[in-house]
Amino acid sequence: MPDVETVSGSVSVFLRGGPPTLPELFRIVDAVVADSARLVIAHRGRNEHFAFTGKFQDLEGVAVPVAEWAYSTAIAE
Repeated sequence: MPDVETVSGSVSVFLRGGPPTLPELFRIVDAVVADSARLVIAHRGRNEHFAFTGKFQDLEGVAVPVAEWAYSTAIAE
C-alpha cells in the first residue's frame, strides 16, 4: 500500500462524481494525497476517494485540476 501524506495549504479541485452533498469546486485546506494520483476527502463518516484525471477545468481564467470519484470507504474508528 502506498504511503499516505497530508498536504498543508489551500488547494482548489474540481470534483466530478461522488456524493451530491460535495460541491463541484472543492477548496481543500488539509487534503490527504494517497499516491500523488488520488485524493481522499473525509465526508459524513466516509472517505471519498477521487483520482486525478490529468485534465484541468477553466474557472474564470484559473486552471483547476479535475478529480473523478472512484469509490467510498468507511472511516475506521
